[in-house]
Amino acid sequence: MARKNRKANHAPLIVEPHPAEYNGYPFITLIKYRDKHHLTIVDDATEKVIDAFVLDLCNLEGLNEETIVGIVADWYEESADRYPVSIEFSRRGISGNMARILRSFNIDFVTRIIGPLPKFNMMETFSVKRRRKKSIPPGVEVHRYVSW
Repeated sequence: MARKNRKANHAPLIVEPHPAEYNGYPFITLIKYRDKHHLTIVDDATEKVIDAFVLDLCNLEGLNEETIVGIVADWYEESADRYPVSIEFSRRGISGNMARILRSFNIDFVTRIIGPLPKFNMMETFSVKRRRKKSIPPGVEVHRYVSW
């Protein structure tokens, strides 16, 4: 059987909003990756990769899809603008189970996205400048302030 040529998509990625008649959950995103549609909850997106939890894999992995959607709905209302959903899963102690349905989609092979595509810049590294501890020179008095 001949295999299809799987070339990368060189067109710019267009993120479409949900259609006007859509009345489902606002955090659900449909990703078309390598000609297959995946129903997902996007965790984070960078210039090269989209990390998302694939809801289509819940039954296969023995996870309750309704429970997951309930947790994500709570997160979406309270904290969606502050941190990714993976942190909420970690806070609730279920990140190990959720890792089974987490997938990384290479942007070069994504042809369509319908729904939100949150970006949190989680891979950004911050450097902390520290000062060296200097000893107090002899002859300098130190007074401690004590509050009662």
